[in-house]
Amino acid sequence: MKLVLNMSIEDLIAQASKKCEIFANPLRSFIAAFIAIKEEATWSELKDAIEKWAGRINPNTLSFHLGELMSAGFIAKIDIRGQPRYKIVNDKLSELKRLIGEDLLKAVKETA
Repeated sequence: MKLVLNMSIEDLIAQASKKCEIFANPLRSFIAAFIAIKEEATWSELKDAIEKWAGRINPNTLSFHLGELMSAGFIAKIDIRGQPRYKIVNDKLSELKRLIGEDLLKAVKETA
């Protein structure tokens, strides 16, 4: 649990959840922030990052939250040489940064 400006990732996620319902779930906030800082990520990379931050995650849970973020239009699933990857939808990056906050992005980057 890294601190940025005396706030934990959990505190920063709580702030983001007040701005937009899709980010009310801490996992969705973390997933979106991780993909934003990495520019794109595989399912395995996301799973590893989440487990490093919060402990074991059920694969179905990760898939569910990825689906929610895709349905909300924040992330897209792309296929690069047969390898599915997730990335932030081009026109949503600035909105995402506004909603989840730069401090959360920095905190997640420190854990990655």
